Amino acid sequence: MANSFAGGYVEIPLTGVASTDGGAVGAALNPEGVPLIITDVKLYVDTPSTGAANLSAGIAANGTTSDTDMINALAVNGAITGKAYHGMTALAAKGEAQVWGATEYITATGSASTAGFVGRLFVKYIRVN
Repeated sequence: MANSFAGGYVEIPLTGVASTDGGAVGAALNPEGVPLIITDVKLYVDTPSTGAANLSAGIAANGTTSDTDMINALAVNGAITGKAYHGMTALAAKGEAQVWGATEYITATGSASTAGFVGRLFVKYIRVN
């Protein structure tokens, strides 16, 4: 008999800031405490940043380290209110799935001031336990 599917999704709120420190726009610890296979990532923009800035997001060992394997330098200013963007672009060509480790974080970081930006990162996953 096959095991039942165990998965879910998490919504990570993102708020623009002047800082370019790792995870300053948003950071979330793995909510399940077990490895999670990431099956989909979407970024929804509620409000763009007031200045020209790029956003990167990915899996990191802690909440203060930058990563780019989900979103790599996406412009978050201009006429983008209400738009959604696919994540996981760095892995698309490899055909591999990303695993969010039990004690790892997803972080979002701006390349410059992202002040005014408000968005949400939706991450869908399968539990590995």
